[in-house]
Amino acid sequence: MALKAINHSKVLTDATGNVSVREWKLTSDDARGGPSTSQWSVTKYNLSGGRQEGVEVIKVNNGVMKFTVVPTRGFNVWTASVGDLRLGWDSPVKEIVHPQFVNLAERGGLGWLNGFGEWMSRCGLESMGAPCKDGNLILTLHGRINYIPASYVEVCFEPVPVPRIILRATVDETLMFGPQLRLTTEISTEIGKPALTFDDAVTNLADAPQEMENLYHVNFGPPLLGAGAQFVAPVKKVAPRDPRAAEDDMVGWNSYTGPHQPGYTEQVYLMELYADDTGMTDALLKSPDGIKGALMSFNIHELPFMTLWKNEAPSKTGYVTGLEPGTSYPYPKPIERAAGRVPKLNGGESYRAKVTFRALISGEEVQRAEASIRKLQKADPEVQKSPLHSG
Repeated sequence: MALKAINHSKVLTDATGNVSVREWKLTSDDARGGPSTSQWSVTKYNLSGGRQEGVEVIKVNNGVMKFTVVPTRGFNVWTASVGDLRLGWDSPVKEIVHPQFVNLAERGGLGWLNGFGEWMSRCGLESMGAPCKDGNLILTLHGRINYIPASYVEVCFEPVPVPRIILRATVDETLMFGPQLRLTTEISTEIGKPALTFDDAVTNLADAPQEMENLYHVNFGPPLLGAGAQFVAPVKKVAPRDPRAAEDDMVGWNSYTGPHQPGYTEQVYLMELYADDTGMTDALLKSPDGIKGALMSFNIHELPFMTLWKNEAPSKTGYVTGLEPGTSYPYPKPIERAAGRVPKLNGGESYRAKVTFRALISGEEVQRAEASIRKLQKADPEVQKSPLHSG
């Protein structure tokens, strides 16, 4: 007689109750009370040594997909993989750097880069994009949420209707005379499926209206990135961020030519995408050989602006590309505000966004994803050859 799986739930962190579980593990055998044919696990532990001292990580293996969530770092995802397909990149930053070693104001507001090495980081919540002065405020690169530890963390296993692992967290970006924003996030993955979903809500904890920005900075290196790799999406409009991205008259903006020699400068492209009648759209990074890929699905009513970051620098200096759906473009916040691209939440109001990532591990899967994207492409893209913002 087959053993019946049961619900499991464990609170690992709760700042209000002074709860912090340093080490913990749940396996498929635990969930069924005995050996299981579908093997999965969730493991919580702390890192030691160097700048990663004290960092908490949660490693998830759903039987097919493995990924590492970092509660200490805004509940981002540091690495993910399906078999030999890695969803991530080779950053010069090798350790998962603890926030205590990161000064966001360093180097003219570029301190965020001191710990940049993850597969998926959120940028926001008060602001994101380039460092700038906003009135009397100095805003640093990509905001603060990626370096704020979670105040609440819970891990759940739900056997029905579809067996899945769920990680929930709360991260507060609050400041006296400043932002009062709360990220409530749920990362879920079905057992045995090469996919995971982020279901997020940003809530204004204040009484008065408050601006917010949110961008998913999702980064890829080899094997998906290389000479011949392609970005595929149902592009409605695309423009270069700056004169550098506008070089070569926008030819080849969505393809990759491989790591370049020292001196290469990043290229960034800003776009809007077509979607289906409900607002759902897809963006794909296709490997050079066309038989592997990473597919991102989201709703343009929640994340209306797509950014493609190409940093085809030498391999050891950060060879990477970023697929980045967001509420805004990564221009300085005053520029985005003037363009009407900065959402404002009333007191108590929440802004929801949901993003699903799927690893494609065969040429057939990649071809199906491309065919689906072609169906969304209602017309040829409008290609603007001058920067979207001239300042």
